[in-house]
Amino acid sequence: MTTSAVVKDNQQPDLTVRQGMPWQTLLTFLLALAFVVLSLWLRLRDLGLPFDRDSYDEGVYWQTLRALSAGHPLYSATFYAQPPMFVLSIFPIYQLFGQTLWAARFGVVLLSLAGLLGAYLAGRVLSGRVGALAALLLLAVNPLYLAESQILQADASSVALSLLSVGLAYLWWERPDGLMGLCMAVLCAVTLALAIFSKLLVISTFVPVGLLLVAHLSRIFRQPNTTGQSRLVRSRSLIAGVIAFVIATLFIFLPFLGSSHELWQGMVALHNVADAQSKATQQTGLALLLPQRHNLDMLRPTLFSLTGIAALYGTLTALVRRDWRVLPLLVWLLVTLFVLLRQAPLFPHHLVALVPPLALLAIMGIAPLPGKLTINRKQLLTLTSSMTALALLLILVIAGTDFQTSRTHLYLVRMTGAGLDASNQSVAQDLQNVTTPDQLVVTDAQFIAALAERNTPPDLVDTSAVRINAGSVTADQLIKGAEQPKVQAVLFYTGRINKLPTFYTWVTQHFHLVRNYGNGKELWTKV
Repeated sequence: MTTSAVVKDNQQPDLTVRQGMPWQTLLTFLLALAFVVLSLWLRLRDLGLPFDRDSYDEGVYWQTLRALSAGHPLYSATFYAQPPMFVLSIFPIYQLFGQTLWAARFGVVLLSLAGLLGAYLAGRVLSGRVGALAALLLLAVNPLYLAESQILQADASSVALSLLSVGLAYLWWERPDGLMGLCMAVLCAVTLALAIFSKLLVISTFVPVGLLLVAHLSRIFRQPNTTGQSRLVRSRSLIAGVIAFVIATLFIFLPFLGSSHELWQGMVALHNVADAQSKATQQTGLALLLPQRHNLDMLRPTLFSLTGIAALYGTLTALVRRDWRVLPLLVWLLVTLFVLLRQAPLFPHHLVALVPPLALLAIMGIAPLPGKLTINRKQLLTLTSSMTALALLLILVIAGTDFQTSRTHLYLVRMTGAGLDASNQSVAQDLQNVTTPDQLVVTDAQFIAALAERNTPPDLVDTSAVRINAGSVTADQLIKGAEQPKVQAVLFYTGRINKLPTFYTWVTQHFHLVRNYGNGKELWTKV
């Protein structure tokens, strides 16, 4: 009689599984660690390059952190056009590591790693160990996710937290009972709140989490009760999650009750005005569809990329296997597409919201493998079917291609930084020469002011075209800001505040021209 037969007759656990599992666990751990190290290495390369990687937004966030460091509260004194969690989450890291540009970006890098954990957890539930490693690898080398993970901006952080929330939701859905279920539900709810209130763009994350919640409720009401527990008791982890979300939301917004009007204006009203203005520019006929057409043109390359093709293949494969766990991911992708199509204006960095649902859909093509190492040839051929093998091959091709694209991106970033560094440093040096560290600068080049270690007035940390066009920044407001005793200089540089000729005329009457850099770029100091 064979060993396996003896084990079976004695009703003992399979010894082969006991011996194989530690090796599989160790191998999985080492590969996951290698992918995380690779991801961190890519993100830390040239992280402190002194140029604005997004052409404008990094300067706004940097000045916002500097204003908070100077003791100006968010919203009531310091203008902020997003929910509070992103800047609050990176502020301690910014303070701890020296209040530098590198420190601020390092906060984004650390938060982006939460997405890797989310990918691993979701992949483990949906496609086993192989799926977990595949999802982790796809996210680690994805060029768009990498680029946003190095930028001082809210997109990568909110997307990472949203992916972690979805991973925890799938883990909870698989094991909803007991202490494990309670912990997963609470963690899922908290990370969901942190994600959405870092940037409202990821509000579509409610969809997969909500669908899994509904699926669990359906399971409670439809499946027979074999434990003797009431439906209320069987729903306690779900109830705990809902309560945790409400409490987390209250904790996020309670500190800003005194500045609720300013919070609403920056977080919601400004964006609604910008959206309405975008639609108002098209008045008749088919022109009304132009914003959607423009957005679709931006979305198309991501959707028809190799990752998009793998996501389609994974979706079809899961449906063939009747693995209905793919449906929350598919609806998540569709709702995210809808949100992006309606976004006005839509910027390239917003597209990172597509990466998590596409990556998880791609790994749905991988059928979970069993824990045993001793599998006969017939079982092996059955488990690793042609569909799973093709999915794995496609994911490996994507990972290799994305890795090369990411390396090229990093090289181009370094070259761009080298080209802009000299001009940025020159203007920053001019600012340092005509101001002292305690004096303020009114400017539309917030990054250069921060590079010179100078602050802007806290309500003028953001002078974006969106804010100017929406009437959130006016010539009178700029004049009032420049009249402050601490304001010593005005720097016109990106062409934004030049659009307010009344302010420029006022500056020529009350300030002295120090440098003319050409093309409307001028540095003025107070007379």
